[in-house]
Amino acid sequence: MSHDIYLRVHTARPKKKEPRRPDGPRWTPRVLIFDCECRTDTSQELTIGVYRICRLVGDVYVCEEEGLFYGGAADAAERKILNDYPRNHDAAIGVKRFPPRLTLPVLDRATFIEKVFWKAVKRGDLIVAFNLPFDLSRLAVEWRRAKDGGWSLIFSQRRSRKTGRLEVNPNRPRIRITARNSQSAFLRLMRPLEPKEWPRDGRFLDLRTLAFALFDESYRLDRLCRELGIKGKLKHEPTGRISVKEIDYCREDVRATMDALNALKDEFDRHPIDLYPDRAYSPASIAKAYLDAMGVTPPLQKFKVPNQILGIGMQAYYGGRCETRLRLTEVPVIPTDFTSNYPTVNALLGNWDVLTARSVSFEDVTSEIRAWLPTLTLNDLFNRDVWRKLSFFAHVRPNDDLLPVRAVYNGETKNIGLEHLTSDKPIWIAGPDLMVAVILGKKPPHIIEALRMVPHGQQKGLKRISLRGMVDVDPRRDDFFRHTVEQRHHQKKTNEALSGFLKTLGNAGSYGIFVEVNTKTQRTPKPLTFFAGKTRGEGVSHIVEDPGRWYLPPLAALITAGSRLLLAMLERCARDAGGTYVFCDTDSLCLVAGARERLIPCPGGPHQWRGRDAIKVVSYGRHVRPIIDRFVNLNPYDRVLVPGSILKIVHGKERPQDLLGFSVSAKRYVLYKRKGDRITLVDPKAHGLGYLYPPIDRADDEPAWTADAWGWMLREGLGRSATAAAWLTLPAMMRVTLSTPLVLDRLNRRTRPYNFVFCPLIDPAIGYPAGVDRDHFTLIAPFTKRRAEWWRSPCVNVHDGRSYRLALQQTSALDRVIPQTFASILRLYLAHPEAKSLAPNGTPCGPETRGLLRRASITAGEHRPILKESDRRWEHGEDLSVLNSRMAEISSTRVVADATLKAKIGACGVRALMRKTGLSQHTIEKIRDGLPVRRATLQRVFAALQ
Repeated sequence: MSHDIYLRVHTARPKKKEPRRPDGPRWTPRVLIFDCECRTDTSQELTIGVYRICRLVGDVYVCEEEGLFYGGAADAAERKILNDYPRNHDAAIGVKRFPPRLTLPVLDRATFIEKVFWKAVKRGDLIVAFNLPFDLSRLAVEWRRAKDGGWSLIFSQRRSRKTGRLEVNPNRPRIRITARNSQSAFLRLMRPLEPKEWPRDGRFLDLRTLAFALFDESYRLDRLCRELGIKGKLKHEPTGRISVKEIDYCREDVRATMDALNALKDEFDRHPIDLYPDRAYSPASIAKAYLDAMGVTPPLQKFKVPNQILGIGMQAYYGGRCETRLRLTEVPVIPTDFTSNYPTVNALLGNWDVLTARSVSFEDVTSEIRAWLPTLTLNDLFNRDVWRKLSFFAHVRPNDDLLPVRAVYNGETKNIGLEHLTSDKPIWIAGPDLMVAVILGKKPPHIIEALRMVPHGQQKGLKRISLRGMVDVDPRRDDFFRHTVEQRHHQKKTNEALSGFLKTLGNAGSYGIFVEVNTKTQRTPKPLTFFAGKTRGEGVSHIVEDPGRWYLPPLAALITAGSRLLLAMLERCARDAGGTYVFCDTDSLCLVAGARERLIPCPGGPHQWRGRDAIKVVSYGRHVRPIIDRFVNLNPYDRVLVPGSILKIVHGKERPQDLLGFSVSAKRYVLYKRKGDRITLVDPKAHGLGYLYPPIDRADDEPAWTADAWGWMLREGLGRSATAAAWLTLPAMMRVTLSTPLVLDRLNRRTRPYNFVFCPLIDPAIGYPAGVDRDHFTLIAPFTKRRAEWWRSPCVNVHDGRSYRLALQQTSALDRVIPQTFASILRLYLAHPEAKSLAPNGTPCGPETRGLLRRASITAGEHRPILKESDRRWEHGEDLSVLNSRMAEISSTRVVADATLKAKIGACGVRALMRKTGLSQHTIEKIRDGLPVRRATLQRVFAALQ
């Protein structure tokens, strides 16, 4: 098959200034905590809000003022309820003062903004809420697209002296919100017309983000309160109307937010790091702060690494290896995974020596690698000393070599596969990936050049610190990656919280930060310079990338390649035993194995059983246990603290558990037990279903709805009778959070930033009403948890404002919208092909393909440069991009003239065209001869010839 292949590039950007530290102490003397309630229609306009101004007393924030405010959506009857409320309810004041302020003030939105909100901002208070972007956007009266691709929220207006109409008040600041991901956003106070009146930067703390940074979990407020052991929210379903119960509910949300703030503050203060809570965006923020605390200097601040080397690292960079090898076939399995995968790879490669080095060099080892590859064996890779030699990059000319390939398969699915690649144009490959080609492929790839990354010395300024105030680490002698894993295992039985933190810290600091780029989306494409390997290129893109402080692509490329090498070694061991695997997923591989060895029929299997293709079920005692023991040699840890092999059995406690496996495609699989017709799910994966709003409510301690979905799908896939649950006939709804202007632009600004609405998923075959333009037909509906109302939800086409109704069947007028139901979505889920693989007979994998899949042979077409991969739609819900995602590809700034234009140049003459355009003779002749020139240059010639 011929495919264009997509390669990451390094973009050369001017050095940016370090972000300014916030003004004042880490925890401000006062905080403003608030929460908003709103209408339940698609407008979600503000109805009421509650605020608390809290003072820091000792180490705890205590309420010293509480109040209510309301928005323009409140009608007269509702405002009366609100104004009457303080007569029977006192403020929850915790600060002792005389006389106490027990009366609850009731303010309109504008007064709250002017007298409370701006006052707190000027004072330098932390502005606190749970899911703060949503609450801030309730307070905004207008919004604009910000230059960095985020939102610019406007909170204050004034009466124009010229027109008498309301206009933006230039004397009050705006707040810029730029979404980082589904968990966090950058919030910044923008300077107004008279900045001297606003001497402080605003400080904004979203507790949802802080909780995620500390615990690596996405929480709702009620679940966070349970995790923290504090009183939670009231049990109440918001109605969108102001009532006494609604006010009580909002007040309790603010009280719960204050208690959560204090509990999170207590946890955050355990860490001896120089990080402000409002700058803790993720677990990686905590990890980076610990590296700073140890005195480790960020790589590109101390290493002189040329752009060409960074380009090599980026071209060699691929994510985790995820694939299905055995499709739609029930088999006995033993799932395995590698202990602390990325920290383990870092320890094996010696990457802590790189991070703490005084300098690094990239040394030519072409002759060494050429001589080594033909002699390399699988046994060699079980030697830890050999892993220390794998930190190199090779420029190879692939010729049917087994290498990672990023391509668009079946015309629509972009993915990374391990394929037999042939390419006339060479590419850079990380050392561990080259080892994969040797042990799984047919031959060593042809090496043009090889460079090894070599650390030198140890930097100055390293210092000993204490992790969470309890575990000492000295970066001068301790390998941080190894140390966190060892101490995590050591603390596991006696201090679960500390062990959990060490796991989060080790994982967060071991990979992603070295390839972190912060992307900004622009309306118009901008020119950029990029490096694809050593080759410099010019292009344009809507996306701009700013590297993070710890950016070092060669290190990131080696880490993920090392992870893929571990999987390849395990695959080769299984293959040598005559066996195979069902799927692999970054750090895990599910072997076809059981208590006893036997053959089972399977299309495409390498064995024969009664005249049919078959695969071998390898036995635990004869095959799996020796394979696990083989990986003992690669254990880089203290064997007392982390004994045994780095390869572990999952769900089995080191013995088979009569598990069965069934896989559809990458990340879509289920592990289960079956006794007759009774099926017990063990590990159902929800990948590819997260964008759907759950059709049933589940408590936090219950399995997600996707477990029920897999129970139904598994029976369907195995051809067994399945009980049809009532929720299967519900319309499939996607909850969309309007976190970026690009998303809201698609909705024609019919709602405000950070609103969440439903998008019904329309049946592509029969779902559209007569006469509509499918390219301009996107429905939104009010968000509601009451599933019984979904079929009756009023839906609006955001492109023209027309209303539609959902239905199971079309009317004679053809005016209904037929949505996909959960049943139809799940049937499509089961039919999702493993597009990057081939069916057992060598044809493309299709919806009905079953059996042992084959790797594809890819002939590379064009090498296409891309920026950060953005096609994450099936992993993250609440994003309208699920309906239309695209790759961040760089467009060339150089073009060539077509035959018509070249003929016109010939007719006009070079001299005449030089006078008309002002271009040189050399440039005109280049265009005439079909050589590439800048797009703007060609446009000048084209205009002159019109």
